[in-house]
Amino acid sequence: MNVLITGAGRGIGRTLALAFGRSGHRVMVNYKSDRSKAETVVQEIKASGPEADLFCADVGDPGQARSLVQKTVERWGSLDCLINNAGIARDSPLLKMTEPEWREVLDVNLHGAFWCLQAAAREMVRRKKGAVINVGSLLGMRGGYGCANYAAAKAGLIGLTKSAARELGRFNVRVNAVLPGFHRTDINADLPGSQAEAVRREHVLGRFSDLHELGDFVVFLAGQTSVSGQVFPFESRIV
Repeated sequence: MNVLITGAGRGIGRTLALAFGRSGHRVMVNYKSDRSKAETVVQEIKASGPEADLFCADVGDPGQARSLVQKTVERWGSLDCLINNAGIARDSPLLKMTEPEWREVLDVNLHGAFWCLQAAAREMVRRKKGAVINVGSLLGMRGGYGCANYAAAKAGLIGLTKSAARELGRFNVRVNAVLPGFHRTDINADLPGSQAEAVRREHVLGRFSDLHELGDFVVFLAGQTSVSGQVFPFESRIV
């Protein structure tokens, strides 16, 4: 399977890229700014056997998103699975949030996912097969303090997932969403430890979900040919 993962140079994207690599799939590692980290991910995947490549693109730009998909198809002849993972955070209280803070998050987290999905879907519809997995957040279902932009983008991603699944199902293209839960990554590195602990206490299992298990689950979901239009929270907080 040929897999494209956006924002795969770090954090959850890196975890997913390595999981697909361990499972023997070719992986296109997308990154926006830190080439060195993306190159490290590619080398780690190659060390386990499969082919991997990297491509720099700002998915919030429609033209760059299309080029990213085109590059993947040119590299390996097809695109079997798109993982829409790229995301940023620009947290700020609602009453103080600036226009750039609002627009930047929507451009990457929601618009970027749409542009990549649209470009990938055209290729998948032509071949009558394919899978798209959108990486969402529980915040898109219940909101949160100081992150109206992020929560709105992730809520939109859930709606995009369900709408795309309805439209593309007749072409045998599956679209699902996974909500990974809270993990300490670059995107929330500034969150105080007390707040992280408060999040942990919300989990009925008393612990955060495991990143390795998350990677295995997304790989498993990508291979399920009878599932589409679903949203999978991968954690133990209850909505």
